Amino acid sequence: MQTDSWRFTFFLASIAALTSLSIDMSLPTVPAIEREFHQSAGQGGLTMSLFLAGYALTPLIGGPLADRLGRRPVLLASLALFAGSALACSLSSSFLMLLGFRLLQGCASGVATTLPLAIVRDLMQGSAARQRISEVTTINSVMPLIAPIIGSCVMLLGNWRLLFATQAIFAAGIVLAILAKFKETLLPERRRRLHPSALLSNYWHLLTNRTFLGFALINALTFTCVFSFLSASPLILIQRMGVAHFQYPLMFAAIAVGTILGAFVSAILNAHKASVHHIITAGLVLMTLSSAAACALQLAGLHRPLAILPPVFATLFGFGLISPSVMVEALASVPNLAGSGSGALRSILMIFGSGTSAYLATYCAKHYIHAEIATTITMTGAVIVALTLYVSMLRKYNAPG
Repeated sequence: MQTDSWRFTFFLASIAALTSLSIDMSLPTVPAIEREFHQSAGQGGLTMSLFLAGYALTPLIGGPLADRLGRRPVLLASLALFAGSALACSLSSSFLMLLGFRLLQGCASGVATTLPLAIVRDLMQGSAARQRISEVTTINSVMPLIAPIIGSCVMLLGNWRLLFATQAIFAAGIVLAILAKFKETLLPERRRRLHPSALLSNYWHLLTNRTFLGFALINALTFTCVFSFLSASPLILIQRMGVAHFQYPLMFAAIAVGTILGAFVSAILNAHKASVHHIITAGLVLMTLSSAAACALQLAGLHRPLAILPPVFATLFGFGLISPSVMVEALASVPNLAGSGSGALRSILMIFGSGTSAYLATYCAKHYIHAEIATTITMTGAVIVALTLYVSMLRKYNAPG
């Protein structure tokens, strides 16, 4: 497989898309699962929660494994586990069994989806790496738009069990592509020891590397900014603003296009070797101004879709613009720990994003704060901290001596 071909980009994007395939595609299954296993409304959401729990933790293990054993064997093992657990989900005879296999599926996805970034870092540097990650992000950003549609179509053809079987087939297809075309990208001399003391030393090195930690926090804070709205969007648009259920997916898709366009522009800019610092600065400023505008409009009492969707679209555009560059710059500071670094980036991002959304839901329910106000305040605060951190990092870059 030629690493400069569109097939290679699509291959990496297919691996990265496992998360959207597992979550967004599975959304239509929740009511059917609750009915078949006689669960009360809301219990079906545990199939998502257990998946995310596994997904958030295993990158910390999968990254070091890939640094020691190589990318190819870890990819094969994690994808085989993903396919096997998805197939087991489709054959589950009880709700508890389904939850257990969803946890395993999340663990496998957490490892597999960490590796495309490490593979790119093995093969490329600088603007070439940022361009390739931007291309992968552009393709992968389409998945949250089409995955629920695919899930609904599969449900029309069969039932929720067929949907999980479809996920297993998708992962099995990637396994076959790896066996046939993908060669190892991590050179033997760059492999790391896999010993508890070595793992602790590696993660200590990552967390004490100011450049890596700074970019990892910027990545997590900007994700927190956009995820705060995405996770609260049903509550804000449907319950608070009265959007009809059939209109909500269209509005969600409309703003999600912002991330796709941002990543597409990022790929173009990096292809022309634009300054990475200019790209990140522009994206952070845009996110700050647009999220602040959304917050101001909600504080002014304009609680309607036209007052919140355009600035949120601009915020997601800024996120798509900077995310590939931020991730590549984080790993550039730890070239011999690309696998562990990728895992740490993913786990920090998930902890920030899921933690913030849970806090928002709890705080709004407890204090009766309007969700649209609490969410836009959170968005603005998160990205202001990210921008402040980046300005501080730039000052250190430019400091004399």
